[in-house]
Amino acid sequence: MSSLLSECLYEISQQAAPPCKDYHQLTVTQTQVVFKVWRVSCPLRHEKPQPAENKKSHTDFLQDSHAQGHIGRVFGPHTLDYVVNLCWHRYDYLVRLPDWLLLNILSFLEWADIKNISQTCKRLQQLCCSEGFWAQGTAGARYGQSEVTMEGVSPTLQRRLVVFHRRQVLSRLAQQQQHSKRKNSVWHL
Repeated sequence: MSSLLSECLYEISQQAAPPCKDYHQLTVTQTQVVFKVWRVSCPLRHEKPQPAENKKSHTDFLQDSHAQGHIGRVFGPHTLDYVVNLCWHRYDYLVRLPDWLLLNILSFLEWADIKNISQTCKRLQQLCCSEGFWAQGTAGARYGQSEVTMEGVSPTLQRRLVVFHRRQVLSRLAQQQQHSKRKNSVWHL
């Protein structure tokens, strides 16, 4: 599984909350946490902003509550929790799998599970909405739900699920009709 891990485990960048205009970047590699800040200065002073960089090993980062607090304030508590988990070597292998393998895994999920997993992260949402996912015959006879609830589903995925659901209903009706025809033909012999 370690072969699925690239050198850069996680990277995020954003501008600080108002009124501050500073730009922050956080990179987590397999060995260290790198936090960079570009201070935005007044344009009238003609200063060139130099990035400040703070590098810490995973062990040092886990022991540094000040650095954790700063990352939590800038990027939010969910990002901080994710970074701490990466430092503890708790990796999210599922999203690191190659597309072809993820598409194969997704093909075994039920309709409701596809809806739910598409809401977990952007990568899985993109895969669940991709042409390749719907073209490969993922939507097989495994999906048998008759009611469609679409709360919290992206419009693209919602349209595909509705079309897929309609195909499944029609396919089920056709199978029932064929079954009843066979049953009736047996009785007439």
